[in-house]
Amino acid sequence: MPFRQWMRTGLGGLGWRPADFWSATLTEFFEAINGHNEAQGGGEDSTTAPSVDEVAALVAKYG
Repeated sequence: MPFRQWMRTGLGGLGWRPADFWSATLTEFFEAINGHNEAQGGGEDSTTAPSVDEVAALVAKYG
């Protein structure tokens, strides 16, 4: 499990203290991330694949 990456997210991104990070369950941790992302304007499905028309427009523009 990528604990170091999760720690960077918890401590740096969420501003948690180390004790907060280590006492949180995985569910609490990931729900906190989701809540933080929503508060910053990002939704859970903010990364969707481009449509066929969007790809065609990019290919036409950039080759």
